[in-house]
Amino acid sequence: MKTLHIFRKINDPLAYAAISDEALQNPVALLLIQDGVLSEGDFPDETYVCQEDLSARGRESPYFTINYPGIVRLITECDRVVTW
Repeated sequence: MKTLHIFRKINDPLAYAAISDEALQNPVALLLIQDGVLSEGDFPDETYVCQEDLSARGRESPYFTINYPGIVRLITECDRVVTW
């Protein structure tokens, strides 16, 4: 069972702790959107960042960039979605 966690805020420690704990037991993916694209940390290997939100903030990211159609596809591929 794969869970997609969607980060909307910068460096949310509660969310990061929950994701880290879950990643020990189940596959997880992380999607950074809105101000979450500004977050930095030791994120899961499968971390994506919304291209449109990144461009709006004039930033670049080391994570996989994904557009809106890609986000929809990612959501449908996961068994659960949690938004922080």
